[in-house]
Amino acid sequence: MKKIMIIGGTSLAMLLLLFITTDPTKVPSFILVLPFILIFVVLVCALVLGLRWRGMSTTRSLRVGALSAAVPLTLLVLQSIGQLTVRDLLTIAALFLLSYFYIARTTMRA
Repeated sequence: MKKIMIIGGTSLAMLLLLFITTDPTKVPSFILVLPFILIFVVLVCALVLGLRWRGMSTTRSLRVGALSAAVPLTLLVLQSIGQLTVRDLLTIAALFLLSYFYIARTTMRA
């Protein structure tokens, strides 16, 4: 639990430092991907901590946290490149529901 807090806090600090110190028009293109990765890590850590606090197992909380963090991040990426439509939103919602039921089913068997 402490390891997740350290990873999440470090990622959040790096994200804030990146937002404060960089100008998106003057950095290389691979640096522009870094905020999305850091946002994903921060969301996963926050969700895992919340789910563990509610009593969920470590493996299941990590799976559900990663899936739940991927949905808003996918929407953010699509919005940032100007490709988010209602059809995309419905497709992502359907994929999220299918993935969640698959994860729930596989963790119940184990």
